[in-house]
Amino acid sequence: MRQLLTLIQIVLPLMAAAQTTSVEAVVIDAQTRQPLPFASIFVSRTNSTITNAVGSFHLACSPTDVLRISFVGYKTKRITAGKVSKQIVLEPMTNILNEVTVMPLKAYLNKAIDETLRQIGKNHRKKANFFYRLTAYADSTCYEFLEAFLEGHSAVWLRNLALNKGRYVGIQPDSLHYYSFYSNFFVVSQIQVTALHRSQQREYDRYPLIKYYENTYNVSGEWIGDGDDRLLAVHFTPKPTLLSVLDATLYFDAQTFRLRKMEGRQLNLKVRHYKYRQKVKTLTEAFETVHDEKINTEFHFTVTMTEDRGFLEVESVAIDEEHEIFGRKIHTNSVLFNIGDRLIGKGKKLKHNDNLQNVIGEMDYDPQFWKDNDIVLRTPIEEDVFQLFESKKLFGVFK
Repeated sequence: MRQLLTLIQIVLPLMAAAQTTSVEAVVIDAQTRQPLPFASIFVSRTNSTITNAVGSFHLACSPTDVLRISFVGYKTKRITAGKVSKQIVLEPMTNILNEVTVMPLKAYLNKAIDETLRQIGKNHRKKANFFYRLTAYADSTCYEFLEAFLEGHSAVWLRNLALNKGRYVGIQPDSLHYYSFYSNFFVVSQIQVTALHRSQQREYDRYPLIKYYENTYNVSGEWIGDGDDRLLAVHFTPKPTLLSVLDATLYFDAQTFRLRKMEGRQLNLKVRHYKYRQKVKTLTEAFETVHDEKINTEFHFTVTMTEDRGFLEVESVAIDEEHEIFGRKIHTNSVLFNIGDRLIGKGKKLKHNDNLQNVIGEMDYDPQFWKDNDIVLRTPIEEDVFQLFESKKLFGVFK
C-alpha cells in the first residue's frame, strides 16, 4: 500500500503537467517572412491571446486543443497545440482585380454602414473586459510602464471604460531629465467610426461610417480574398482640414458587410505639455501647472474585430505615437486585448480627462493576481524593462 501511494504521488503531478502545455511561437508572413503583430490566437472564449508587436505569443492549453490563428487579409490556420512549431506561417490573400464593379463601391459601403449601425443598435449595451499595456520611451530610455484590466462597452468601438485592476511605474523627472507623460492615453483606444444611433448622424461629423462620409472623405477600394473568404478594403482619405480626422483603411467581410479591421492614422491632434516643477510629491504633479507647449501629432492605430461571443465587437486596439520635445524623441505605445466575460472584478468608471496613473495609485497591489493573469506576451524590450522595475520593487501603490 505504501508503494502504491508513493507511485500515485509521483504519477499524479506528471499527469497534471501532461494535461497542460505552454505554446510559444511567432506568426509570420509566408512571402515576406516578417512577423505579424496583433494576430488572433483563439482556443476558447476563456483562453485566447494576440501576438505582440514583434509577432510572438504564448498560451497555456491542453496538447489536444486546437489553436485558430487568424490575421485579417490572411488565410486562417488551425493547428493542434501539441504540433505547434516555433514559427507559424500564414499565407496572404490575393487581390481580386476589377471585381469591385460587381457591386459599385458606394452601394456596398452603404450596406456596410447600415450593418454597422444595426450591430451598434442591437449590441451597444454589451460589455467586455480588456487587458491593457502601455510603455513610453524617451529616445532609448523606457520611463513608463503600465498594465491594467479595463471594462467597457465593446460593440464596434470602445466606450465607457472602467478600471478593474492596474499597476504602474514611472521615472521621476528632474531638472536634467524631462519626460512626456500622457495622463489619459487610454482614451485614444476609443476610436469611434460611426454614430451610436442613426438619428445622431450630423452633416459635420467626421466619422467614416455615416451617410455623410463624402463631406469629409474621398474613398476608394479593392477586393482581396481566396475562395469564399473575401474582404473589401475601403480607403478613407480625408479632404483638407485642420480638424481631427481619420486617414484609414477599413476591411469588410464581403458576404456579411461587417467590419473586420481598421488601420491608419488619427490626424491633427495636439499634445499638451506642462512646465516642470522640482518639488513634487507625485510624478504627475510635475506637469500640473500652466501649459508650456502644444505640439501637433498623430496616432497610428490598428483595430481588429471579433464575433466569437456572437456579436461584432472590438478584439484588440494597438496605438503608436511619436513626437519630439525637450530635445528628445518621445515614443508611446499601447495594446488593448478583449478577454471577453472573464471575471476580473468591479470596475471604477473612468472619465475622458481622468489621470489613469493616479486612479491606479489609489488601488491595492496584488502581485499574485498579476502572476496569474499574464495575458499578452511582452516583447523582449518590454520584458527587460519589466524585470528591471520588478527587481527594484517599484510596482505597487503609486504615490
